[in-house]
Amino acid sequence: MAVLYIFLLFFFILNMEAMTSATLEDYHQLNLPTGVVGPESLAFDCNGQGPYTGVSDGRILRWNASNQDWVEFAITSPNRDRVLCDGTNDPNREPQCGRPLGLKFHPKTCELYITDAYFGLMRVGSNGGIATQLANSAQGTSFKFLNDLDIHPTTGIVFFTDSSLRYQRRDFLQIIINGDSTGRLLRFDPTTTQYCDIQVGRIHHQMPERPEKDRRFSTMESITDCEMLLVPE
Repeated sequence: MAVLYIFLLFFFILNMEAMTSATLEDYHQLNLPTGVVGPESLAFDCNGQGPYTGVSDGRILRWNASNQDWVEFAITSPNRDRVLCDGTNDPNREPQCGRPLGLKFHPKTCELYITDAYFGLMRVGSNGGIATQLANSAQGTSFKFLNDLDIHPTTGIVFFTDSSLRYQRRDFLQIIINGDSTGRLLRFDPTTTQYCDIQVGRIHHQMPERPEKDRRFSTMESITDCEMLLVPE
């Protein structure tokens, strides 16, 4: 048995070295425009173009591979003031400038779905522009801090998280300090535009959910409790 353990350890080290070498060789850094910070989610569109990412000043940027630069693709705030917002990383400006966090392209329509921490669940077409708000509340309770989302690969249903009913994103540390457990996992059906309904309630500060292809459950990470949750669909 000791020989087997040594062999497995040796095999593991060799594979780790090979993976590290391949990772370093394939590594490329895409620097954001000067003054822009806070990239959150990354997404690639149906044509494999991108990545797309939301940044702290409320814009969603797309990497233009041909010119090797970033271009503005979309915004989430309908009344965004460029003078006030472009390049800002002031959390107190987020309610006006927007703060897009979760990004995911729908596998069938190729539209980009967005969870903005202040403006709710949103969607924008393949040409970008100002995103359309799909929902800003569920079951009579307004969203406080939409965080991330994912889309079921076969049903197209959108699952997304509202991290707290008490604190906004700019006060996210209070969620952890106070052990806030008012977060929610919600769902939205784009085909019927069915109203967002609560899938799971009273959970701690959560991060991306991942609907499984076999449709039996979604996985979700709870940061405050350091747990991974399996949620039946």
